[in-house]
Amino acid sequence: MKTTKLQAPKLTGKYEVAATVIINARQQQVWELLEDFYDVYTWVPTVKKSHSLNDKKLGIGAGRYCELDGFGSIEEYITGWYPGIGFVYQITPLGPLDRSHSSWWLTEMADGRTELTVTLSYNIRFGLFGKMMHKLVMRKKLEESLPDTLLAVKNKVESNVMLEKTAA
Repeated sequence: MKTTKLQAPKLTGKYEVAATVIINARQQQVWELLEDFYDVYTWVPTVKKSHSLNDKKLGIGAGRYCELDGFGSIEEYITGWYPGIGFVYQITPLGPLDRSHSSWWLTEMADGRTELTVTLSYNIRFGLFGKMMHKLVMRKKLEESLPDTLLAVKNKVESNVMLEKTAA
């Protein structure tokens, strides 16, 4: 009998930026970091501050506030929650970016490593001005910051794994 792997949900939006990183850790170890949703500032260097927006436990409807270094502030609300695998959240508008969606998805590899893929899907607001801002500034910032974010996650998880091995 074939086993089917749950695929990341398709996101809506005219534009998309995605990045993938391979992390030298088991999927559960990566998930333990990612499910610290409210304290994202502790594992993503471009997030200066973050906190919960409501009393909702992790899962659909849970929200967080993030102050981003060089971008401004946003609110994010979980729209899809798949424990141990990934999540999807909606992001409030920021600059020329209209309401956006992001997916963080884990895939365990046969050798015990984990693939993390992050996708940001969005539309542009402010008409021609927004499209120009996107083309000249925002797209490049997004394309540069997303891989840096994934590298930070990789480094955080792998350093935690090394600490666990040393302590054992």
